[in-house]
Amino acid sequence: MYLPRATYRVQLHKDFNFQQLKEIIPYLDRLGISTIYAAPFFTANPGSMHGYDVLNPLEINPEIGTIDEFKAIGRELKARNMDWLQDIVPNHMALSSNNPWIYDILEKGPHSYYYRFFDINWHYHEEEFFGKLMLPTLGAPLQEVLEAGEIQLKFDTQGFSINYYDHSFPLCMRSYAYLLSQVSELVSKQSEDEVMTKAYFSLAKSVEEFINTLPEEGKKVDGWENYKHKLISLSQKYQAVEEALQSITRDVNSKSVMLSNLLNEQYFRLCHWKITEEKINYRRFFTVNDLICLNMQDQQVFDEYHQLIKRLMDEELIQGLRVDHVDGLLDPTSYLERLRSLVGDDAYIVVEKILEGNELMPAYWPIEGSSGYDYLALSNQVFTNKEGGHALLSQYQKSIADTDYERLVYQNKSFILNKRMYGELDNLFRLMQHLDIIPARDTVKDETKLKEALGHFLIAFPVYRIYDRKLPFSDEALKLLKSTFETAEDHAPELGIYFQRLRDIFNGVDDRDAKSNSDKLYFNMRSQQFTGPLAAKGVEDTTFYQYFPLISHNEVGDTPAHLGMKVEEFHTLIHSRDLRTMNTTATHDTKRGEDTRMRINVVSEIPEVWHTKVDNWRKLNEEFLSKEAGSRLPDKNDEYFLYQTLVGTYPFHISPEADEYPQRLEAYLQKALREAKVHTNWANPNEDYENALLDFAKQIMKNDAFMQDFTSFAKDIALSGAVNSMGQTLLRLTAPGVADTYQGTEYWDLSMVDPDNRRPVNYQEREASFKALEAKWQVQAESLLDELCDDLLHPNIKLFTMYQALNARKQYRPIFDEGKYEAVEVSEAHKNQLLAFRRVTGQGEALVLIPLNTRGLPTKNHLPIGTDCWKDSTLHMGDAQGEWHHLFTNKKMILHEHASVAEILANFPVALLIKD
Repeated sequence: MYLPRATYRVQLHKDFNFQQLKEIIPYLDRLGISTIYAAPFFTANPGSMHGYDVLNPLEINPEIGTIDEFKAIGRELKARNMDWLQDIVPNHMALSSNNPWIYDILEKGPHSYYYRFFDINWHYHEEEFFGKLMLPTLGAPLQEVLEAGEIQLKFDTQGFSINYYDHSFPLCMRSYAYLLSQVSELVSKQSEDEVMTKAYFSLAKSVEEFINTLPEEGKKVDGWENYKHKLISLSQKYQAVEEALQSITRDVNSKSVMLSNLLNEQYFRLCHWKITEEKINYRRFFTVNDLICLNMQDQQVFDEYHQLIKRLMDEELIQGLRVDHVDGLLDPTSYLERLRSLVGDDAYIVVEKILEGNELMPAYWPIEGSSGYDYLALSNQVFTNKEGGHALLSQYQKSIADTDYERLVYQNKSFILNKRMYGELDNLFRLMQHLDIIPARDTVKDETKLKEALGHFLIAFPVYRIYDRKLPFSDEALKLLKSTFETAEDHAPELGIYFQRLRDIFNGVDDRDAKSNSDKLYFNMRSQQFTGPLAAKGVEDTTFYQYFPLISHNEVGDTPAHLGMKVEEFHTLIHSRDLRTMNTTATHDTKRGEDTRMRINVVSEIPEVWHTKVDNWRKLNEEFLSKEAGSRLPDKNDEYFLYQTLVGTYPFHISPEADEYPQRLEAYLQKALREAKVHTNWANPNEDYENALLDFAKQIMKNDAFMQDFTSFAKDIALSGAVNSMGQTLLRLTAPGVADTYQGTEYWDLSMVDPDNRRPVNYQEREASFKALEAKWQVQAESLLDELCDDLLHPNIKLFTMYQALNARKQYRPIFDEGKYEAVEVSEAHKNQLLAFRRVTGQGEALVLIPLNTRGLPTKNHLPIGTDCWKDSTLHMGDAQGEWHHLFTNKKMILHEHASVAEILANFPVALLIKD
């Protein structure tokens, strides 16, 4: 089976296309990368910077390049023994008329080949949306928009369309018959050209007959495009036809009743974008209105969607797949089984999966593992001081916000469900009634209470979802359902009798007739499609922007409810990690850059010093607070968030101006406030509060007293953070799993949340630095180490660490692909300040040393090196005694049973040794 050695994630888009990617392949190869790991490269919305808003999965995005350019890259990769891992998006596509499948549906309705491809409720209970796809694109209610004349009928080279600013939607087939009959009168009056008149009337009659003989719903029809093409051709050939067509559009646009009637005939319904907070008749990605979900469980949809993917894999241009948001699918297990069957046993498949607490990936999935968020959490936790984390939490609750995390999560998930996803809840409840898996319809009061109980059940769900697809459910799933009901009842004990009725549905057992059991199972699986989005929006996109004991753990895959991990805990958890799964510390979705987190984690080592600093900063900056009606703006919590953000992201290796730091910080703070939904939000921005925080940030950064104290402290933290970052980098590249690197993170990654973490990467600068490092390493290794250690804030020291570790994986591949993880015992004095382990195979082994909690060590200019730092600490080497090659110093070392840590870390803060 194919297994990547080291992946490198790139974001492909109009500003970084195939040609630009091809130019950096030699650099990535020399750096030690084996696999290009690409963001979705299918045709997406024009200008898309991420590719998840797919318009057409059957073609490569022309903004990125051509199939020939991709094949050229494939030849380049093959020549270098490199390969390609492709991100795919089976859950959703863009809800846009630029999407050819959506366009076909809007135009043909139930006669479209794609009519059932998307998760749309065509039989929605409200007459206004029955048989129509909601298009929540309007900035105001439909009637207001109509009265303002903002919706217009147009005719152009694409035919008739309904237009609203930049949005254009095709007119349905049926509407053409009426409009062409109106045009007929104008054509006959305006022209004496018999050939033209005959051609037009023949077409108009054919269209009318075509429309009048359309089969019943669900039957596909062909030939419509031919009629439309003939009409367009006539308009281009004969000016009288064109003028008549334009005349009828003006007539319709001038008569609101006529335009309104025309809109009512369509297979879509334009509506205010905010309406989806209360009602919706299609499944969307999270709460993103313009991303519509697919019925990927249908074999026809699966086969159609994966045609290009299959072809590219058959041509050996792609060797592996990363599946985005697998939890959104109705039946993830069946999807992955189909995908494995489609691409074969040799393909490498990983899924994007958020694991909560002690949750494990389903062992029966035919995949290699996850895309690495579980590893990110492990790594982040071990670089956080556990005792310091407890102290920070205690201090936070005492002086900033006395908040219980789990209660806050429940509260925020409740807000998201009832204020942003109530339409989804209502749809689920109506499905439950339709499936007849509850007793006969109750009173309105009882229905309301039962729906409320269903909402609490969804909110209380502790993981993204479960995956059982047959009754009875597994013991693990039954235990989780029981726990969910207990949590829900704790929050709403007054709904006890309604929870009991829901238990009859979510009991996971085979206790009814075949039809009822099938309905019950379907409803359980259907409900799971919404517990994930509810968790993501309520936790990652809300709570993470409200709860700030240590914001480095407000991260995808991680949790701020747990701050810090002992070394022995890490050893236990990493020991059983699958060698095929991915290790990542930065992605396009992470809330903070990997090195931003490493800086902030240093605060956990000095909690008392930190809070003394924060108290002093508050006093220095108090004059810049806005005070209105007894309130302080920003509040203490947001001010505390700002100080942590500054410590984590303030640039020292380049100037703030060169880094565009003020502008980036302002954009980030505004987004953070709106995501928090406390004082402001995206739907109803509170500009007064937003400006209060933005102005406060600007003012304090002009306050000399604060900046002098802050930069001195933050620089000190950055130096310790640099050591953490080197350790984080080495750990990611040597721990069990496939090493993944996010674009540009060879240098310090002090980014904030997207779009900040998708900024352009200066590869010319990185490649030049790498060439200089590579050249000097060959002839002046010792001098190079001194140079790197003398300037810890320069990103070259991270680049060097990555280069050595990646090339170790390349040169000694069996050790890292197959090597067993073995913890190495460290003498008592430093057992929680040094992470030491071996990777062992019959073909050799590696020894890795990574310092932790270095603020408590007598470092040399922040470097945890030498005897002063490690004194007489030793490693218990056991049967690993002998000659080793220290890759960071390029020296041979003899390690005895009790190997000296000070000797190994004599002049470089991390160590990677190889024993053949």
